[in-house]
Amino acid sequence: MDVPARRRRPPFRIVAVASIVAVAAMPFGYLGVAIVSAHYLTRPSNRPARLDPRLVGPAERWEATTEDGLTLRGWYFPTEERRRLVVGVHGMLMNWEELAGVGRDLHARGFDVLLFDLRGHGRSDPARLSMGRDERADLRAALRWAGEEGFPPDRVGWLGWSLGASTILLEGLENPEIGAAVLDSPFGDLPELLDTQLSAHSGLPPQFNPGILLAAHLVYGVRTDDLKPARLASGWGERPMLVIHGEDDSIVPVSHGRAIARAVGESCELVALPGVEHVGAYRDHRSRYVDRVDRFFREHLEGGDAVARSVAVPTAGR
Repeated sequence: MDVPARRRRPPFRIVAVASIVAVAAMPFGYLGVAIVSAHYLTRPSNRPARLDPRLVGPAERWEATTEDGLTLRGWYFPTEERRRLVVGVHGMLMNWEELAGVGRDLHARGFDVLLFDLRGHGRSDPARLSMGRDERADLRAALRWAGEEGFPPDRVGWLGWSLGASTILLEGLENPEIGAAVLDSPFGDLPELLDTQLSAHSGLPPQFNPGILLAAHLVYGVRTDDLKPARLASGWGERPMLVIHGEDDSIVPVSHGRAIARAVGESCELVALPGVEHVGAYRDHRSRYVDRVDRFFREHLEGGDAVARSVAVPTAGR
Protein backbone atom coordinates (compact mmCIF):
# COMPACT_ATOMS: atom_id res chain seq x y z
CA MET A 1 0.00 0.00 0.00
CA ASP A 2 1.42 3.33 -1.09
CA VAL A 3 1.65 6.06 1.49
CA PRO A 4 0.65 9.47 0.11
CA ALA A 5 3.62 11.76 -0.12
CA ARG A 6 3.55 14.64 2.27
CA ARG A 7 3.28 18.10 0.77
CA ARG A 8 6.50 19.86 1.24
CA ARG A 9 6.22 23.09 3.16
CA PRO A 10 7.82 26.12 1.53
CA PRO A 11 11.21 26.75 3.01
CA PHE A 12 11.05 29.22 5.88
CA ARG A 13 13.39 31.57 4.05
CA ILE A 14 10.98 31.93 1.10
CA VAL A 15 8.05 32.63 3.39
CA ALA A 16 10.06 35.20 5.31
CA VAL A 17 11.22 36.99 2.15
CA ALA A 18 7.70 37.05 0.70
CA SER A 19 6.36 38.51 3.93
CA ILE A 20 9.03 41.20 4.00
CA VAL A 21 8.30 42.14 0.37
CA ALA A 22 4.57 42.33 1.06
CA VAL A 23 5.07 44.53 4.11
CA ALA A 24 7.55 46.75 2.25
CA ALA A 25 5.10 47.19 -0.63
CA MET A 26 2.23 48.30 1.60
CA PRO A 27 3.35 51.95 1.93
CA PHE A 28 3.67 52.20 -1.86
CA GLY A 29 0.17 50.81 -2.29
CA TYR A 30 -1.17 53.25 0.30
CA LEU A 31 0.63 56.12 -1.38
CA GLY A 32 -0.63 55.11 -4.80
CA VAL A 33 -4.22 54.97 -3.63
CA ALA A 34 -3.81 58.33 -1.90
CA ILE A 35 -2.40 60.01 -5.01
CA VAL A 36 -5.12 58.65 -7.27
CA SER A 37 -7.82 59.67 -4.79
CA ALA A 38 -6.38 63.17 -4.43
CA HIS A 39 -6.38 63.50 -8.21
CA TYR A 40 -10.05 62.59 -8.53
CA LEU A 41 -11.12 64.74 -5.58
CA THR A 42 -9.41 67.89 -6.89
CA ARG A 43 -9.85 67.47 -10.64
CA PRO A 44 -11.90 70.06 -12.58
CA SER A 45 -15.67 69.70 -12.64
CA ASN A 46 -16.55 71.40 -15.90
CA ARG A 47 -20.18 70.41 -16.28
CA PRO A 48 -21.97 73.26 -18.06
CA ALA A 49 -25.38 74.40 -16.91
CA ARG A 50 -28.32 73.27 -19.02
CA LEU A 51 -30.72 75.98 -17.95
CA ASP A 52 -31.66 78.67 -20.45
CA PRO A 53 -30.38 81.87 -18.77
CA ARG A 54 -33.30 83.82 -20.23
CA LEU A 55 -35.47 82.12 -17.64
CA VAL A 56 -33.63 84.19 -15.02
CA GLY A 57 -33.95 87.52 -16.81
CA PRO A 58 -32.59 89.48 -19.77
CA ALA A 59 -29.26 87.71 -20.14
CA GLU A 60 -25.90 88.89 -21.44
CA ARG A 61 -22.92 86.62 -21.81
CA TRP A 62 -20.19 87.46 -19.35
CA GLU A 63 -16.45 86.82 -19.34
CA ALA A 64 -13.58 87.98 -17.17
CA THR A 65 -9.91 87.05 -16.91
CA THR A 66 -8.30 86.29 -13.56
CA GLU A 67 -4.87 87.46 -12.39
CA ASP A 68 -3.49 84.01 -13.19
CA GLY A 69 -4.82 84.03 -16.74
CA LEU A 70 -7.98 81.93 -16.49
CA THR A 71 -11.16 82.89 -18.29
CA LEU A 72 -14.34 82.84 -16.23
CA ARG A 73 -17.72 82.62 -17.90
CA GLY A 74 -21.26 83.25 -16.82
CA TRP A 75 -24.26 85.51 -17.30
CA TYR A 76 -25.04 89.08 -16.37
CA PHE A 77 -28.66 90.05 -15.77
CA PRO A 78 -28.92 93.86 -15.90
CA THR A 79 -31.78 96.14 -14.90
CA GLU A 80 -32.65 99.49 -16.39
CA GLU A 81 -31.87 101.29 -13.11
CA ARG A 82 -28.45 99.65 -12.50
CA ARG A 83 -28.32 100.70 -8.86
CA ARG A 84 -27.09 97.61 -7.01
CA LEU A 85 -25.30 94.45 -8.15
CA VAL A 86 -25.49 91.05 -6.45
CA VAL A 87 -22.76 88.55 -7.36
CA GLY A 88 -23.73 84.91 -6.83
CA VAL A 89 -20.99 82.38 -6.05
CA HIS A 90 -21.94 78.71 -6.30
CA GLY A 91 -20.77 75.67 -4.36
CA MET A 92 -18.36 72.80 -5.01
CA LEU A 93 -18.98 70.68 -8.14
CA MET A 94 -21.84 72.97 -9.16
CA ASN A 95 -22.17 75.90 -11.60
CA TRP A 96 -24.05 79.19 -11.93
CA GLU A 97 -27.32 77.29 -12.35
CA GLU A 98 -27.31 76.49 -8.61
CA LEU A 99 -28.21 80.11 -7.84
CA ALA A 100 -30.48 80.67 -10.83
CA GLY A 101 -33.66 80.62 -8.74
CA VAL A 102 -32.59 83.16 -6.15
CA GLY A 103 -30.88 85.17 -8.88
CA ARG A 104 -34.16 85.38 -10.78
CA ASP A 105 -36.03 86.45 -7.65
CA LEU A 106 -33.51 89.17 -6.76
CA HIS A 107 -33.45 90.43 -10.33
CA ALA A 108 -37.24 90.69 -10.26
CA ARG A 109 -36.86 92.91 -7.18
CA GLY A 110 -34.60 95.37 -8.95
CA PHE A 111 -31.07 94.05 -8.45
CA ASP A 112 -28.56 93.59 -11.23
CA VAL A 113 -27.30 90.01 -10.88
CA LEU A 114 -24.08 88.31 -11.96
CA LEU A 115 -23.99 84.51 -11.92
CA PHE A 116 -20.77 82.87 -13.10
CA ASP A 117 -18.87 79.61 -12.97
CA LEU A 118 -15.87 79.41 -10.68
CA ARG A 119 -12.62 78.15 -12.17
CA GLY A 120 -12.76 74.43 -12.85
CA HIS A 121 -16.56 74.51 -12.98
CA GLY A 122 -19.18 74.90 -15.67
CA ARG A 123 -17.86 76.69 -18.76
CA SER A 124 -15.02 78.51 -17.05
CA ASP A 125 -11.46 77.37 -17.74
CA PRO A 126 -10.40 74.07 -16.12
CA ALA A 127 -8.46 74.26 -12.85
CA ARG A 128 -8.04 72.07 -9.81
CA LEU A 129 -10.42 72.52 -6.91
CA SER A 130 -8.57 74.32 -4.10
CA MET A 131 -11.46 74.72 -1.63
CA GLY A 132 -11.45 78.51 -1.80
CA ARG A 133 -7.75 79.34 -1.89
CA ASP A 134 -7.31 79.91 -5.64
CA GLU A 135 -11.00 80.61 -6.21
CA ARG A 136 -10.54 83.88 -4.31
CA ALA A 137 -8.95 85.30 -7.47
CA ASP A 138 -12.23 84.68 -9.29
CA LEU A 139 -13.98 87.06 -6.91
CA ARG A 140 -11.38 89.72 -7.57
CA ALA A 141 -11.94 89.34 -11.31
CA ALA A 142 -15.69 89.81 -10.81
CA LEU A 143 -15.06 92.84 -8.61
CA ARG A 144 -12.77 94.43 -11.20
CA TRP A 145 -15.40 93.91 -13.87
CA ALA A 146 -18.04 95.45 -11.63
CA GLY A 147 -15.89 98.53 -11.18
CA GLU A 148 -15.44 98.86 -14.94
CA GLU A 149 -19.20 98.65 -15.30
CA GLY A 150 -19.68 101.51 -12.85
CA PHE A 151 -20.49 99.55 -9.70
CA PRO A 152 -18.18 100.62 -6.86
CA PRO A 153 -17.62 98.13 -4.02
CA ASP A 154 -20.30 99.73 -1.82
CA ARG A 155 -22.91 98.85 -4.45
CA VAL A 156 -21.80 95.22 -4.86
CA GLY A 157 -23.33 92.54 -2.66
CA TRP A 158 -22.10 88.96 -2.42
CA LEU A 159 -24.26 85.86 -2.12
CA GLY A 160 -22.42 82.57 -1.71
CA TRP A 161 -23.54 79.01 -1.13
CA SER A 162 -21.34 76.40 0.57
CA LEU A 163 -17.83 76.63 -0.97
CA GLY A 164 -18.85 79.92 -2.58
CA ALA A 165 -19.80 81.32 0.82
CA SER A 166 -16.49 80.32 2.39
CA THR A 167 -14.57 81.71 -0.58
CA ILE A 168 -16.26 85.09 -0.06
CA LEU A 169 -15.30 84.98 3.61
CA LEU A 170 -11.69 84.00 2.88
CA GLU A 171 -11.27 86.78 0.33
CA GLY A 172 -13.08 89.34 2.45
CA LEU A 173 -10.75 88.77 5.38
CA GLU A 174 -7.90 90.18 3.27
CA ASN A 175 -9.79 92.40 0.84
CA PRO A 176 -11.76 95.29 2.35
CA GLU A 177 -13.50 95.90 -0.98
CA ILE A 178 -15.61 92.79 -0.37
CA GLY A 179 -18.58 94.39 1.34
CA ALA A 180 -22.06 93.24 2.31
CA ALA A 181 -22.18 89.44 2.15
CA VAL A 182 -24.77 86.70 2.57
CA LEU A 183 -23.14 83.36 3.38
CA ASP A 184 -25.34 80.29 3.05
CA SER A 185 -23.93 77.11 4.67
CA PRO A 186 -20.26 78.18 4.87
CA PHE A 187 -17.50 76.08 6.39
CA GLY A 188 -15.51 77.70 9.17
CA ASP A 189 -12.80 75.09 9.65
CA LEU A 190 -11.97 72.93 6.63
CA PRO A 191 -9.61 70.45 8.39
CA GLU A 192 -12.30 69.76 10.97
CA LEU A 193 -14.86 69.28 8.21
CA LEU A 194 -12.63 66.94 6.22
CA ASP A 195 -12.19 64.70 9.26
CA THR A 196 -15.81 63.67 8.82
CA GLN A 197 -16.51 64.34 5.13
CA LEU A 198 -13.41 63.24 3.23
CA SER A 199 -14.16 59.51 3.54
CA ALA A 200 -17.67 60.10 2.22
CA HIS A 201 -16.22 61.71 -0.91
CA SER A 202 -13.30 59.31 -1.42
CA GLY A 203 -15.14 56.10 -0.55
CA LEU A 204 -12.10 55.01 1.46
CA PRO A 205 -11.62 54.31 5.18
CA PRO A 206 -10.58 57.29 7.34
CA GLN A 207 -7.08 55.84 7.60
CA PHE A 208 -6.47 57.09 4.06
CA ASN A 209 -7.38 60.71 4.89
CA PRO A 210 -3.88 61.85 5.93
CA GLY A 211 -2.35 60.33 2.80
CA ILE A 212 -4.94 61.90 0.51
CA LEU A 213 -4.46 65.35 2.05
CA LEU A 214 -0.66 65.02 1.86
CA ALA A 215 -0.83 63.94 -1.78
CA ALA A 216 -3.19 66.78 -2.62
CA HIS A 217 -0.69 69.23 -1.17
CA LEU A 218 2.60 67.80 -2.40
CA VAL A 219 1.53 66.39 -5.77
CA TYR A 220 -1.24 68.74 -6.85
CA GLY A 221 -0.48 71.89 -4.85
CA VAL A 222 -3.82 71.89 -3.01
CA ARG A 223 -3.26 72.79 0.65
CA THR A 224 -6.17 72.62 3.08
CA ASP A 225 -4.72 72.52 6.60
CA ASP A 226 -4.80 76.30 7.08
CA LEU A 227 -8.27 77.04 5.68
CA LYS A 228 -9.91 77.96 8.96
CA PRO A 229 -11.78 81.22 8.27
CA ALA A 230 -13.80 81.10 11.48
CA ARG A 231 -10.62 81.57 13.51
CA LEU A 232 -9.86 84.77 11.60
CA ALA A 233 -13.41 86.02 11.10
CA SER A 234 -13.04 88.77 13.69
CA GLY A 235 -11.01 90.51 11.00
CA TRP A 236 -14.19 91.01 8.96
CA GLY A 237 -14.73 94.16 11.00
CA GLU A 238 -17.90 96.23 10.75
CA ARG A 239 -18.91 95.17 7.25
CA PRO A 240 -22.43 93.68 7.29
CA MET A 241 -22.79 89.91 7.05
CA LEU A 242 -25.78 87.57 7.07
CA VAL A 243 -25.12 83.88 7.73
CA ILE A 244 -27.88 81.42 6.83
CA HIS A 245 -27.46 77.81 7.94
CA GLY A 246 -29.72 74.79 8.25
CA GLU A 247 -29.72 73.16 11.67
CA ASP A 248 -29.97 69.73 10.01
CA ASP A 249 -27.04 70.30 7.65
CA SER A 250 -25.36 66.90 7.29
CA ILE A 251 -22.47 68.18 5.15
CA VAL A 252 -21.36 71.37 6.91
CA PRO A 253 -22.76 71.32 10.46
CA VAL A 254 -24.50 74.44 11.70
CA SER A 255 -21.72 74.78 14.28
CA HIS A 256 -19.56 76.20 11.49
CA GLY A 257 -22.04 78.98 10.77
CA ARG A 258 -22.40 79.72 14.47
CA ALA A 259 -18.63 79.90 14.90
CA ILE A 260 -18.31 82.39 12.05
CA ALA A 261 -21.14 84.58 13.35
CA ARG A 262 -19.71 84.52 16.86
CA ALA A 263 -16.26 85.53 15.61
CA VAL A 264 -17.51 88.34 13.38
CA GLY A 265 -19.58 89.80 16.18
CA GLU A 266 -22.22 92.51 16.09
CA SER A 267 -22.04 93.15 12.35
CA CYS A 268 -23.15 89.59 11.62
CA GLU A 269 -26.65 88.17 11.87
CA LEU A 270 -27.15 84.40 12.03
CA VAL A 271 -30.33 82.76 10.75
CA ALA A 272 -30.36 79.09 11.79
CA LEU A 273 -33.29 77.16 10.36
CA PRO A 274 -34.60 73.96 11.99
CA GLY A 275 -35.12 70.99 9.71
CA VAL A 276 -33.11 72.48 6.83
CA GLU A 277 -30.33 70.59 5.06
CA HIS A 278 -27.21 71.88 3.33
CA VAL A 279 -28.03 74.96 1.20
CA GLY A 280 -31.68 73.99 1.53
CA ALA A 281 -33.01 77.25 2.99
CA TYR A 282 -34.01 78.76 -0.36
CA ARG A 283 -35.73 75.55 -1.45
CA ASP A 284 -37.61 75.06 1.81
CA HIS A 285 -38.42 78.69 2.65
CA ARG A 286 -38.21 80.50 -0.67
CA SER A 287 -40.38 83.53 0.12
CA ARG A 288 -38.84 84.08 3.54
CA TYR A 289 -35.34 83.59 2.15
CA VAL A 290 -35.74 86.08 -0.66
CA ASP A 291 -37.41 88.65 1.60
CA ARG A 292 -34.54 88.47 4.08
CA VAL A 293 -31.78 88.64 1.47
CA ASP A 294 -33.56 91.44 -0.37
CA ARG A 295 -33.93 93.46 2.85
CA PHE A 296 -30.31 92.85 3.81
CA PHE A 297 -28.92 94.16 0.53
CA ARG A 298 -31.28 97.14 0.43
CA GLU A 299 -30.20 98.09 3.94
CA HIS A 300 -26.48 97.76 3.32
CA LEU A 301 -25.78 98.59 -0.33
CA GLU A 302 -25.59 102.13 -1.59
CA GLY A 303 -27.89 102.74 -4.52
CA GLY A 304 -29.46 106.16 -4.56
CA ASP A 305 -28.59 106.93 -8.18
CA ALA A 306 -28.35 104.75 -11.25
CA VAL A 307 -24.82 104.07 -12.46
CA ALA A 308 -23.67 104.92 -15.96
CA ARG A 309 -22.49 102.00 -18.03
CA SER A 310 -18.96 102.64 -19.23
CA VAL A 311 -17.79 99.39 -20.77
CA ALA A 312 -19.76 96.87 -22.80
CA VAL A 313 -20.10 93.36 -21.40
CA PRO A 314 -17.75 91.01 -23.31
CA THR A 315 -19.42 88.76 -25.90
CA ALA A 316 -22.82 90.22 -25.14
CA GLY A 317 -25.81 88.29 -26.41
CA ARG A 318 -29.46 87.92 -25.66
